[in-house]
Amino acid sequence: MEISRQSSGDLIVLQLAGRLDANWCSHVETALSNAVREGEHRLHLDMNAVSYISSAGIRVLLACYKQLRAINGLFGVIRPSEAVRSVLELSGLQMLIASETVASATNDDAGKKLASPSAAYELFTLGSGGMKIELVGDPAMLERGIGTTQPAARRFDSSTVALGIGALGANFAENASRCGEMLAVAGVAAFQPADGASQPDFMLSEGALVPEGHLVLGLSAQGIFSSLLRFEANDEDRRIGITELMQMALESSGANAVVVVAVTETAGLVGAMLRQSPTTNATNERFGFPQIRDWLSFTSERSFRDTTSLIVGVIAKPGSSFDALLRPLAKGSDLLGHLHAAVFPYRPLRKGCIELKTAVTSLFDGQSLQDVLHLICDPRGFSGAGESELYRGAVWIAPIQ
Repeated sequence: MEISRQSSGDLIVLQLAGRLDANWCSHVETALSNAVREGEHRLHLDMNAVSYISSAGIRVLLACYKQLRAINGLFGVIRPSEAVRSVLELSGLQMLIASETVASATNDDAGKKLASPSAAYELFTLGSGGMKIELVGDPAMLERGIGTTQPAARRFDSSTVALGIGALGANFAENASRCGEMLAVAGVAAFQPADGASQPDFMLSEGALVPEGHLVLGLSAQGIFSSLLRFEANDEDRRIGITELMQMALESSGANAVVVVAVTETAGLVGAMLRQSPTTNATNERFGFPQIRDWLSFTSERSFRDTTSLIVGVIAKPGSSFDALLRPLAKGSDLLGHLHAAVFPYRPLRKGCIELKTAVTSLFDGQSLQDVLHLICDPRGFSGAGESELYRGAVWIAPIQ
């Protein structure tokens, strides 16, 4: 099997020659996947020189067709050989055969174009939204425990954005030992239990059901988003650091502090996770050395490469009323932030102006949540992991009122 690639405007054409059987279908699947991961959502397969296609090959074509159709992309077979056409028609898959004449994608919903040294941006105005924010809990709890405090249960509805340390469930007696990294947005809440459980847990709003749990330390905001910032790293750098992205999000809002929610195609994340719930009363310094190893896990390098992430956070210039829960995003940066990420297997994100709830809830289909972690920067030069890096995605922004 020979695979060659050509481009025609915004359309990528892969030309195949040979037999598309079980031996070669993984190679074609990889070529298609690589194109999609590069942000190409309009693909054609020229199969004029393909003499045979098996069921394994059909499955590859159908999977790509469904994937791109779900994100408003384009996929089809052009110039099929008689052998290919016959198999597709007999299988009832004529919809995979496309016309060779395809109009270019339109940009009827194009936003305002922006740029930085590392990426291209598109800014969409959603309205005159904004959020009010609340600092929940006492930061000293991390060192000394929660004492006799019994935090009230909270409902994480569609207008709430929250992140910090917490757990899902209405009973705090059960939740106290499970509290770990947590986030909530668009009626979905997820957390990484710190009681030794290996799998993160989550709950989605369904009908009258709204996720409920305890946020023992963190930030909670209520309101609506005012803008959407689409971004894609340029061809030279191929990825963008999260500090630059958050700086652009803050600048585009014109505010001193913002709530952000991002769905991103991710190059790698740098983060930390609690290994024990900090609600228990402390008998010694938890975050000194070497006992910190019993309390926190760190990514020693960029982890979760080539995944899709849901990132929830607060970004601000110094001087806000919630600075106690913010940290510099990078060494030497005056930009402060607190960011949590939920990690999922890779899936491409539809381009243009997209709806927040749909983008978020679709990530949780199929029980695919892999992890929830607190994003950090590791600035230790050559030996450090640096910061999280992203390929492309969408950032919803709400100025904090």
